[in-house]
Amino acid sequence: MSCLIIFLGNILAGDDSAGYEVYMKLKDTVKGARMEYLGTDFFKFYGIYEGEEKLIIVDAVYGSDDIVHFINEDIFLIEDKSEGAHFLAAIEALKILKIVMEKFPKEVHLIGIPAKSFDEVTYDKKIIDEVAKKIKEILEGKSSSS
Repeated sequence: MSCLIIFLGNILAGDDSAGYEVYMKLKDTVKGARMEYLGTDFFKFYGIYEGEEKLIIVDAVYGSDDIVHFINEDIFLIEDKSEGAHFLAAIEALKILKIVMEKFPKEVHLIGIPAKSFDEVTYDKKIIDEVAKKIKEILEGKSSSS
């Protein structure tokens, strides 16, 4: 099954940089999947999607104390809302893209990295390593949602 892994986040905004950190850790080591860092614009997914059957999204998640993993329809049940008129939450963007895109991945995973601060990095190397391991498990077909 072809796979696209996208990493989200702002490298200058504390814990929001976690997706980028995982991307940097994996960018030269993961085989069998295409990887892209999209920054904070999830709508870039529309332009880079090449029909992969599996999509893995990696992003910082505020309000969680541990890594979260959602699969398929469980992702679309998340009630993530934007906090401002000029900002769209990644889940909202994903829901829109699922509706408007002609082709959409059959299998979608969301891996959320616990985040606490936009001002400083509070996650450690251990959590980045755990997320990298989770991605590899998904690629090998060994992972289920948590």
